Formats: sequence, structure tokens, C-alpha cells
Amino acid sequence: MDEIGRRYLHLALHLDRHFEGFVDAYFGPPEFRAEIQTGNPRSLEALAHDARQLLAAIEADMPDAQRKGFLAKQTQAMVAVIRNLSGDQLGFVQEVELYFDITPVMVDETTFVAAHAEMDEILPGDGSLIERSVAWREKLYLEPSKILPVFDLAIRETRRRTQKLFDLPPGEDLTLHLVEDEPWAAYNWYLGDYCSRIDLNTDLPVRADSAVPLIAHEAYPGHHTEHALKEQHLYRQEGRAEHAVQLLLAPESVIAEGLADNAQHILFDNSELAAFLRDQLYPLAGLSDLDVEKQIRMGRAAEALRSVSGNAALLLHREGRTPEEVQRYFERYGLRTPEEASHSMRFLLNPLFRSYVFNYAVGKALLAPLFDGPDALANFERLLSEPFTPSQVRLWLAQTNPKQSSEGAQSGGRSR
Repeated sequence: MDEIGRRYLHLALHLDRHFEGFVDAYFGPPEFRAEIQTGNPRSLEALAHDARQLLAAIEADMPDAQRKGFLAKQTQAMVAVIRNLSGDQLGFVQEVELYFDITPVMVDETTFVAAHAEMDEILPGDGSLIERSVAWREKLYLEPSKILPVFDLAIRETRRRTQKLFDLPPGEDLTLHLVEDEPWAAYNWYLGDYCSRIDLNTDLPVRADSAVPLIAHEAYPGHHTEHALKEQHLYRQEGRAEHAVQLLLAPESVIAEGLADNAQHILFDNSELAAFLRDQLYPLAGLSDLDVEKQIRMGRAAEALRSVSGNAALLLHREGRTPEEVQRYFERYGLRTPEEASHSMRFLLNPLFRSYVFNYAVGKALLAPLFDGPDALANFERLLSEPFTPSQVRLWLAQTNPKQSSEGAQSGGRSR
């Protein structure tokens, strides 16, 4: 590894000793990590000095502009994390900006009201919209014995489609496990050597309609695919040590979530998705009589509600609303049951994820213009295998479509 890459790994791994979970994955030399884990943690003051020195070295000694921009933003995020841990508490919006290279904004609630109106048309009948939505979702609950078979089928189909589009590294693989008592719905733990473990949280009932989007997000062609290709191309082939580690609170997470949230649409158009669900996945789930077209329409309408979580985070952490108020906000605008809203609150109250929540909706909207047109697959593949920050994507968009980039910037830029 070169000196800058070595120092970047050194800083990240030492910081993880102060904030467990900051390093999401490490698959570099085991002896390097073992040495850092020996003895007392390096002080935050010393790490702040290390980060300043690293930024100066990146600025002075890094000729590759793309790598330079990536490393600078990633290191600046580590500086911000060190500041928060040292007691120099950042404002919540500033935290998001420095960690992720995006600016969080409140989404106008008329967006959610319009989605509610569309869902009201899709689900006519008696009772409130939340009651009808809950009744519809309950139809999709999987019996515990059906969860793994249904998700295994989704893995096989999304992997088959991904292999047709992208060259996966030889020997890549993943396993799926059911877990409980976590703040997230699912998580990809990247293990290195092109392998992942995906944990599916069963605290809430698991729905059949979540199988394809969740596996596309976590595995093919989402997180697992991105991590494996970047390990192959950037770390194994090009020797860039910084790609032997993945940081949770850093700009790379915006790109990762943006890719993952657009992943299903790269694999399926609506007719292909409907055919797979109707002919294979829903019969296996015991839902042969389900109205597939209605379910797909409900899913599309509900996408607008992804931004409810970002609004809730701003209400909680910027405006100081109580957790009880914010949970009611989730219930009202997210059409969630009290149990679902309570689970979402766990994510917002977790120090690792409280500002991370914006990466989903913001990341999806930031990258979406790159996947609209004849270059969609080429752009998706480039993002899978090259390092980008949100700033670098905004520059890319400005160079390819200045009008569209300007409109995206005015909407607040964009949201494991």
C-alpha cells in the first residue's frame, strides 16, 4: 500500500476504537488491524492531528484528481466525527453536511399528501387510509417457514439478472440469516474476498413484497455487488488501500445507498417484475391470488414516503421535538402502525444512524438522472467500480446535463 492509503487505514481503524461501528467493513491485511487493536486507543487529539496531516498530504501529493477528491471528502468526514466525539458538538445539519457531503432539507409534506391520495385511489373502501394500508400489508406477511425460501428465490433471480449485466468476481457469494432486535430492517455485512452476510430483521412481520427490492438493495446489484467489484478493481488490482475499508459515516455511503435504492429498477421493468412475482415468487409465498399490478402500484406510490424519515430526523435532532411527537409524525405521514413507527424511532435515536437516514432518499435522487437514458447501465457499472463522492457526482451531472443538475441542486441534493 502507498503511504497515503496506509495512513488513511490507520486513521479509520483507530477511530473505530472510539466509535464502534464507524468502520463498516475491513478486509485488508489482518496484521495491520491487529497491530492497531493492541494497547490503548490513540487519543482523539492525536487522531485530529493525524487527519490534518493526511489532508495536507492528499492535497500535496495525490496526482489522480478523482482519487484525491474522494480521499479528501472521506477524510474530512473523519475530522467531523472526531470533532463530535471530542465534545465540539456539531449542529445536526452541519453533521450531515460534513459526514456525507449532502445538505438535508425538509421535504414538503404536500408530497406525502399526494402519495396518500394516490394510495387512497388504489385501495378504495371503508375505513381510514392507514387502516386500509395496514390491512393490505397484512395480506403480504410471510409465514416464518416461508421467509427463507422466498428470499432465496429472490437472491437467485436477482443474481441471474445481475450476471447478465455485470461481470461479478469469481467466487463471490453471500449467505442470508434471520436476526432479531436490530434498529434496521436488513443489513449487508461485507466480509471481504467477495463474500457477504445479509441479516434480515424479523422484529416486525416480513412481507413478500419486500423480497425483491430488499435483495436488490442489499445484494444484487446493490451493496454486495458494489463492495465486491470495488474490492476487486480498486483494492486487489489497483492496490488502493483505502478501499480495503468501508466507512459508515462518510460520503461513500450516499453513493452506496443511492446505487442500492436504484438497483431493482436496473434489473426489472414493471412488466418483468410483475411476471416474476405473479408466476414464481408469490405462488411460493402462498399468495397466488394477490393482485400483483395493485401491489406494484402501491409500491411506487409508497416510494414518496421514504423521505418521511429524513423529515422526522430533522424534527427530532434539529428542532428538538420529543420522540413521542416524532413517532406520531411517522404514523401520520408514513402510514405506519405504532409498532412500525417505534421501530423507525430506534434508527433515528441510534448515534450511528441518526444522520445516516438521509442517504437513502437523497442518494437515490442524486443518482437517478444517471440511470435515465441510454447510458444507464454504463453509468451504474461505473459507480459500482469507481470511487465517487456526492460532490463528484454533482460535477458529473453538471457536465452532462447542466439544467437537470441545477434542478436537482435546488431540490436539496439527495437519501443501511
